[in-house]
Amino acid sequence: MKNNFLLRNRNKNQEQPIMFSLRRQILRFVLTLVILLLSIMITVMTVLIHSYQRKVNDTHKNNAAAYAAHIDSSILQLRDTVGYIYSSDAVFQGLYLYQPAADKVSSINSMLNLLKLQVRSNRNLGGLFIYYDSDKKPLYYVNEEMSFQDKEILKKVGRAVQGVSNAFIDYVVKAENDTYYNAYMQKNSAAICGNISLSQGIPELSSDAETYGIIYEGVFYLISGLRPELSDMEYTLLKPGKNIVHGSVAYVQKLDSVNMSVVKIVPHNIWLYVSGVHIILFLLGLMLILFCIRLYRFTSNQLSIPLEDMTNALQNIQEGVWEVNFTASNRITEIENVRQTVRIMLKEIEQYKIRSYEEKLEKQKVQLQFLQLQLAPHFYTNCLKNAYYMLMMKEYENAEEFLLCLSAHLRYLLQTDATVVTVQTEKDFVQNYINMESILSSKPFICEMSVDDKALEVEIPILALQLFVENSIKYARGIEGRNLQIQIYVRYLSTDDGNNIDIIVSDNGPGYPEELLCVLNQKDVFSDSKTGIKMGVGIINLLSRLRLHYGEGISWYFENRNGAYSEIILPAMQGGEVS
Repeated sequence: MKNNFLLRNRNKNQEQPIMFSLRRQILRFVLTLVILLLSIMITVMTVLIHSYQRKVNDTHKNNAAAYAAHIDSSILQLRDTVGYIYSSDAVFQGLYLYQPAADKVSSINSMLNLLKLQVRSNRNLGGLFIYYDSDKKPLYYVNEEMSFQDKEILKKVGRAVQGVSNAFIDYVVKAENDTYYNAYMQKNSAAICGNISLSQGIPELSSDAETYGIIYEGVFYLISGLRPELSDMEYTLLKPGKNIVHGSVAYVQKLDSVNMSVVKIVPHNIWLYVSGVHIILFLLGLMLILFCIRLYRFTSNQLSIPLEDMTNALQNIQEGVWEVNFTASNRITEIENVRQTVRIMLKEIEQYKIRSYEEKLEKQKVQLQFLQLQLAPHFYTNCLKNAYYMLMMKEYENAEEFLLCLSAHLRYLLQTDATVVTVQTEKDFVQNYINMESILSSKPFICEMSVDDKALEVEIPILALQLFVENSIKYARGIEGRNLQIQIYVRYLSTDDGNNIDIIVSDNGPGYPEELLCVLNQKDVFSDSKTGIKMGVGIINLLSRLRLHYGEGISWYFENRNGAYSEIILPAMQGGEVS
């Protein structure tokens, strides 16, 4: 027996799951993974940044070297072309030697054709210019890509150089749209000048921050990009290769054909290594995916499924099933505490709902009885006095008819269990009330009632019609010069949203006071609303009863149309249900 007892205790201990804190479990897992990710990220980042830095340096050096090689090649071709025309061409020599006029014109035409042929056959040439007589316009032919403004500037500079030297000189001109290298050779009164565009041959820019330029005779000429914040002196101090100055990296490549250097300048910042960062981000993203998979499996088994189970239980509660049964396995202390709390709360809520529902029903019943009885007492004294006077005046037939009407009236008012009646019943009661008032009244009045046949069996709250008739007789019958007229319309309305009853009561009296209309046309009118006007007490009580009975499914409207106009729209109900 002792062994069985110990075995049961051991089985009980084995069946009870080991509980742990969700926060500690997630923290332990996250810390382990973060340490691993940081180690991998630091190692990979170091390797990739150094590798990418070497690659970037080589790329920029190669770009500068390619640009320099292109300019070198273009300068050599330019010099060959200019030298050939200068030394070997008989037409050029004829320009500075004496010739008859006809031969001079022929030489000029031949020279133009030669310039045209040379420029077209060599796309690297920007243009060729021939200067002969100082008072003559130069002969020239330029590349189609050269702008008109640049052409005019080059012509003027070449004319200015003419006569300064009688040998070979070269110079750089910064024109309006481009920068040109010029080779100039003069003999006697004739000179030839050729130029190339230094913007040709620039490698494709990988970013807007890259700058290309040349250094010629100690002066920096910007070719492409933004001008760096360096002085000419600082440019002259740059050495071939890689230079770091003022937050920029300058790659310098000297030319072989001329005393000129090509400079490529890029910002020296972290964005030079953005490709390496992209690789790191990719690896980080891969690690995060693995992390998410692990976290998903954990949260799914230990958090998501139990929470989903609790959600289903709460949905059942919304549908009216108050007994919950959590079926999902759980090992998390916090979730188990929530489950126990939910069970306790459900029991308390169920008890509270029962108490609240019973109290609400009792409150509504008492309020309905009070409102219903509140309408009746003001008839009693006047009716009994009038019956007494009829008997005193020996008007026995009127007294008999009046007492029968009064009896039916009181019987109707004192129905403590009836909160709703059919439209037909309320119509009969109104007719009985009119008959009773006709006996008492010395002034005749007319009451017309029009009710749709489909509306006769619809249920409405008791006194929903009689109250308005009573108000009209009480406050509008004393009008001088005309008899009181009351119209009652009850219409059956069929709409897509359901069926409704439209009740309209109007008279030709003085109408409602404006301050009363402001109160009556509010959306929420309560039985304790204060108007200071006796005329509105009964109507406010009626609207309060309607709100209690129908909730938000009613609407009303009051105004003055040559008298009081009242309209109430109610859901059409039969047997306590909306039809």
